[in-house]
Amino acid sequence: MKKTLLYSILVLFFFSCVESEEVIIPKELVGKWEKEFNVEEDSWIVSYVFNTNGNFESFSVRTIQTQELQPGIIGYSKGKYSKREGNLVLSNIRGFYAEDYSNPPSQTSLLKEQLEWIIPDEIAEFSLEENDNILVLTFLGCNDVLTPRSLANCAPPTPMAYTRVEE
Repeated sequence: MKKTLLYSILVLFFFSCVESEEVIIPKELVGKWEKEFNVEEDSWIVSYVFNTNGNFESFSVRTIQTQELQPGIIGYSKGKYSKREGNLVLSNIRGFYAEDYSNPPSQTSLLKEQLEWIIPDEIAEFSLEENDNILVLTFLGCNDVLTPRSLANCAPPTPMAYTRVEE
């Protein structure tokens, strides 16, 4: 009994000494941000929507139509966002993708959830420019590659400028 009490006190002492990390939601990011990408004959818009409650959504929407490619949502993700050590942290990410990349759906509900691997937290340096109308994100690590993730090649971190969308 005394040993159990001693171990319980030690465990409580240990957890009381562990600093809990404060979650900081960067209010200056709240809103919708977009960037257009053009690669060969493919063109799409990536948008981030940061909500006041700490949740985010990201959409990759093909905007052009060619003989081989149809417009639609090619990727979607959602999760939490916060600011840690001056960086933007996207966490608890769930990813969804179009099963047919050449003919993606027009609704996120028709995308398939990615369940094959765990999506790690994404960490990005960020800054606001031009009167807070341009958000510059530099994703660190191997998470800065354009969607779909199957094209990942661990390119060096590259700053990407997203424009605030007034709705």
